[in-house]
Amino acid sequence: MQRLKWFFPLLLVVSLNSFASQSIRTIPPQSKFDASHSYFIGLLELVLEKTAAKYGSLDILFSMRMQQGRAFIELEKNGGLDVYWAGTSIIREQRLKAIRIPLVKGMLGFRQFVIRKNRRQDFAQIKNLSDLKKMVACQGAHWPDSDVLENAGLQVMRNPIYENMFKQVAAGRCDYFPRGVHEGKAEVAARAQAYPSLIWYQDMALYYPFPMYFFVAPDNSVLHLRIREGLETAVADGSFNRYMQQDATTAHLFPLQKWLKIKTIIIKNHQLAEDTPVRDLRYWVQPPR
Repeated sequence: MQRLKWFFPLLLVVSLNSFASQSIRTIPPQSKFDASHSYFIGLLELVLEKTAAKYGSLDILFSMRMQQGRAFIELEKNGGLDVYWAGTSIIREQRLKAIRIPLVKGMLGFRQFVIRKNRRQDFAQIKNLSDLKKMVACQGAHWPDSDVLENAGLQVMRNPIYENMFKQVAAGRCDYFPRGVHEGKAEVAARAQAYPSLIWYQDMALYYPFPMYFFVAPDNSVLHLRIREGLETAVADGSFNRYMQQDATTAHLFPLQKWLKIKTIIIKNHQLAEDTPVRDLRYWVQPPR
C-alpha cells in the first residue's frame, strides 16, 4: 500500500484512504533510530484493512513523541492517543483495554543483549541465572519487564529515555540492554556510527512470557473490538504470519522454532495476568519448560 504523508508541526498523517473522514492517533518513532516502529504501524494498517468493509476507513495520525509512562496516561484519559502498543502487565490490563493477541507471536519475551564488544568473553561465561545476576541491565523506567528482571534477582538500572540506554551501555554504566529478538539486531545496526563499540550478542537468550499488545482507552469498546477482529482474521487467513515473514523487522526470526534450540535462561513473569492465554499456539512461541 502506498502511504501518503502530510507534515504538520505536531502531527504526521499516514493515510489509509485519501477520502477517509475518521482517524486514530498513535505514537511516532521513539528516535530517528527506532527500527521496529514501522512494523507495528504496518500491522495496524493490516488490521484496519481487514475490518474496513465493516467499520469504514481510518487514517493513522502520529502524535508528538512521548515516553511510555506519559503515553499510557494519555491513552487512559482519552487524551492525545487512541491506540498504543507495549508489553503488558496486570496493572496495564486493569487500567486499559488490551487486545490480547501478541503482536510478534510472543517473541518479545525472547531477549538477547546489546553489549560492548570488549565484554563478549564475559558474556560467553554466563551459564545460568546466578551468573547473569552479576551483570547490570539497562531497562526502561516504566517498562513492566524491569520489574520482571528485578523480581528474578537481576540488577537493573532504569532510565526513562529509550535512546539513553544505548548510551549507558556504550559508556559502561551498565553491562547489557536486553531487547526482544526482533528488535536488537536492527537497533545496533542503526547505531553503528553513533556507538561503534556496541554489538548484538546472540549466543544465549533470556526468556519470560511477555506479550506485546495493542492497547486502547478503557471506554473505547468499538476500536477494541475492531482491532481484535482484524488480528483474529489476519491470524486465521495466514496474512499475519506472511506479514511477519516479509517485514524487515521480523523476517530474520523465521523459522520461529529455531528459538527453541538456543541456550536460554528462563525466569517467571509475575506481572502477567494468570488468565493470559500463553498456551494458544496460534499466537505464541514458547521454549520448552
